[in-house]
Amino acid sequence: MATAQRIWRRAYSSSPAFVPQSTRRESRFLLPLVERSKPASLSFFTGDGPYHDKIIALEAARTLSQRELQAAHVLPLPPQLRTQLPVSKIAFKKREEMAESVDQKVMRQSHYTKLITLLDELLHLRAVATAGKEVEVEKRLTRILQAFERKDKASVLAARQTHISKEERLKKKFDEFGRTYALGKRKESAARVWIIPVTKPTTSSTATSSGPTSTDITSKSSPENLKTTSILINNIPLPDYFPVGADRERITRPLKLAGVLGAYNVFALVRGGGSSGQAAAVAHGVSRALVPHAPDVAKILSKARLLKRDPRMVERKKTGLAKARKAYAWVKR
Repeated sequence: MATAQRIWRRAYSSSPAFVPQSTRRESRFLLPLVERSKPASLSFFTGDGPYHDKIIALEAARTLSQRELQAAHVLPLPPQLRTQLPVSKIAFKKREEMAESVDQKVMRQSHYTKLITLLDELLHLRAVATAGKEVEVEKRLTRILQAFERKDKASVLAARQTHISKEERLKKKFDEFGRTYALGKRKESAARVWIIPVTKPTTSSTATSSGPTSTDITSKSSPENLKTTSILINNIPLPDYFPVGADRERITRPLKLAGVLGAYNVFALVRGGGSSGQAAAVAHGVSRALVPHAPDVAKILSKARLLKRDPRMVERKKTGLAKARKAYAWVKR
C-alpha cells in the first residue's frame, strides 16, 4: 500500500501572497478608501490656530513689503536716516482685546509680545514707504494696522503727548514729609522701605566777650558726635535685627555705592522668608527708594544690578531625593 507523500514547495518572493477565501468574499462589502482633504490652514493641528494664522499673515505682509521697497530702492535705509525717520504712533489693543480678535479666551504674554513686535515692524515699514512715496505699500500697511488699533485711540494718544518732565515725575514720589517709598522683594520676603534725608542739628551758641557762659559749658560737655542716622528694621536697629555681618553689608551696599552712607534715615517693614531673603529685600527697597533723592546714582545702582528684582527662587524638593538635587547614600543591600 503506497503512502501519500507530502511535497514541499518553496515559496518565492515573486509569488502572490495568500488571501483566505473568506476575506475575498467579504472584500466586496468593504467601503472604498476616501482621500483625506488637505487642511486649508498650516496651523490646523495647533492649539491656537487663529493666532498662528494672524502671525503667518503678518509675516507674509512684512516680507512682501520689504521686497517691494527693496525693488523700489528705498530699502535698506542709510544709518543716518534710521534715527531721523518720523514714525507715527498708534495705540494698539490691549491683551484682552487682542485675544478676542484671534478667538482666544486668554492670550499669553509671549504671544502678545510677538504680535506687538510684528506690528511695530509693519509700522516702521509704513513710515519708510511714506518717505519713499510708495503709495500702494503705504495703503496696504495702513489697512492692516487699522485692524489692531484701539477704539479709544484718540484719548490714549492725547494722554501720551502730555509731556511730564523728569523733575516733576520725581517730585510725585515724595510725600508731605519728604520721604520716598519703595517695595523690595527677594525669594519669599517683601520689604516696604521709607527713606528720608538726615536733618542736620543747628547749633546756636552765642559767645560773649566776658567768657563762656553756663550754657556753653553744658553744650561742650554734651557729646558732639551723636549718631543722627539710623536704619530701623521692624522698629529694631539694624545690628540687633541682623546679627550676621553679611546681611548688614548687603543692606548698606546701595548707600555705599552711591556715596551717601549716613546721609539718609532708613525705615523698613519686612515680612516673610528668612534672614538672607529679608536682607536682600530690604537692599532692593533701599536702592529703589534712593533714586528719587539722588537721580545721578541710578546708573551706578543699575549697573550693580540692585534696582532689578532677583528672580531666583528655591528649587522644589524632588520625590525620592533628600532635597532638590541631593540624593540619599546608595546602599547595595
